[in-house]
Amino acid sequence: MENYFEPVTECKTEQVGCPTMGYQDVNVCVPVTIKAFGEVGNATTKCLGKACIISGCDPCISGSGDICKFTVSQKLRIEVPIIFGARAEAGEAIIDCDCDCDCDGRADDCKLYNN
Repeated sequence: MENYFEPVTECKTEQVGCPTMGYQDVNVCVPVTIKAFGEVGNATTKCLGKACIISGCDPCISGSGDICKFTVSQKLRIEVPIIFGARAEAGEAIIDCDCDCDCDGRADDCKLYNN
């Protein structure tokens, strides 16, 4: 009787351990804050009419002494550009390890899924 061996064309390697993949379901929460703003630009001034000068001298006193006072007034229109808006700002992200909450606010234990 003759021994016959088939030639092996593939190299077989030994596998060490058992490969697996772990999974974790999570909820990620990011608090968002909306902040309103109003920004004021440069004001523009327009004169309305002529300036009015009113003397501060008392006509009942003869002579004015060593000072003379007067008041100047001017009617103005001040245009102030304002931009209103809001900005959204994100806080620090928080992770929840798939803890389910029921309506009473109780949380179940976190679950780790492993396949």
